[in-house]
Amino acid sequence: MGSEPDQHAAALAAQTSTPAFHRALKAAVQAGLPQGVQLVAANYARSSASSYWLLRWTSGAAMPPIWLTLRIATHPHWLTHVQQVEVVRPALPDLTGLSAAVRQALASPAAAAARYQFTPLELAVLRQLLVLADHKLVWLVQMTPAIAASHKGRSFDLQNDFRRLPLFLGDRNNVNNLLVPVSAPAFQDKLIDFFGANLLFSQFSSHYMLKLLPTIQWLKPMLAADTRPVQGPAQLAAAYGQHFMATVAAAVRQADLIDS
Repeated sequence: MGSEPDQHAAALAAQTSTPAFHRALKAAVQAGLPQGVQLVAANYARSSASSYWLLRWTSGAAMPPIWLTLRIATHPHWLTHVQQVEVVRPALPDLTGLSAAVRQALASPAAAAARYQFTPLELAVLRQLLVLADHKLVWLVQMTPAIAASHKGRSFDLQNDFRRLPLFLGDRNNVNNLLVPVSAPAFQDKLIDFFGANLLFSQFSSHYMLKLLPTIQWLKPMLAADTRPVQGPAQLAAAYGQHFMATVAAAVRQADLIDS
């Protein structure tokens, strides 16, 4: 049998993963949204009561969309320096007072600071993430053994420590099939920004690897809402170099051979 904390976590995950709870949680979040804010998508953690909500602020027709990531959970995020607004509710699955807490959090200076708009380069990176996902490729970072062993049980500084980790492009389902080291600090910084806004979500793998999987149900409506033209390959090459582009292209070819 598992420990008492493990049993409690499993029971909480079971209570908060039902369709009925998700409907009630969504209704509570929507009731707390200020005027001019739209709920676009949600992302639920499988092993905990944590949920993430993609919000869009009303902006002028000529302006890029304005986004905000809202996190609701029983505990603070395991990553520090994320670009999110957090509502910590230890009493979950009790939703009493949640709408008021959401309303208060979204009216805070922290919420104003956490809103984001994409640059054309960022749109190109997001589109590349979806292309790589179609080829069953994901970005990964190699965690230290201590962090990997804790499995989110200790906090980790996203902005300072995370960017020092080795970066790889690998097979989504089995890193033993394909794992290509990539040295691109500026690109890794962009992945860090996206991870901190829940545009990527994490999954532990073998060899201390942490997969950074694109949050597809967020990226597709975000890209559909932002109609600015994107010259993807040219923008990526100008920002991160031809060697970066060649490495990614070679990994795509290898992945397609493995999958054929």
